[in-house]
Amino acid sequence: MPGSNLIRHELNKLEVLPAWGRAQGDQWDRLSNFIYRVQTLAGVQRQAQAVAKAARLPVEAFEAYAIRRWYNYHTHDQILQMFLAHPDVQPEANQKHHSVDFYLRSLPFDLKISRFPKAYPETLKYAWQHRHHLALWQYENQSRQGRYHAGNRLFLILHYRAQPELSWQLRRDFDALERLIQEFLTAPTLLGLTLTNPKTQEIHQPWAAVIFHIK
Repeated sequence: MPGSNLIRHELNKLEVLPAWGRAQGDQWDRLSNFIYRVQTLAGVQRQAQAVAKAARLPVEAFEAYAIRRWYNYHTHDQILQMFLAHPDVQPEANQKHHSVDFYLRSLPFDLKISRFPKAYPETLKYAWQHRHHLALWQYENQSRQGRYHAGNRLFLILHYRAQPELSWQLRRDFDALERLIQEFLTAPTLLGLTLTNPKTQEIHQPWAAVIFHIK
């Protein structure tokens, strides 16, 4: 089974997405970096158990952490490849770049994949009709753990109407995602935003885009 088909097959084996159980941190990230090269779910489980025992970490907690990272990374990578397959999209040469995944219309973009945020103060219908508002809210409510991010972002928003807690499964709904991404790239709608860094009061004007996958 070719590489892409294999990883997609393995991603579909995951029945329950484990909770992080802890804030992401450098030590556990470093110890679980095998997730980038291991393609099978069983392989991730075996490797995680071996590393946890060797490092004297709680085995179940570390295994859950590694599986979550593995699922998030490989679904992100599969979705990124869909963008890169389009002739109007160019890859970022540095695959480890922290804030650029690809270039669209020569503009750098960071691909952010997430479920429709529970804390968003408006309805899903409002967000669909006012994507500019949702994009701005995403910037203003970004994680405070790292550096303030004001670069261009493409938000892929997932929402499973019947069971929102299962929205994570839409990251592997590859056929539907490919259709939505190709539809967007045929006539991209880019949103010009103006936002203020809450710490420095510096004004930023990034470009953003929002793609919804609602099931």
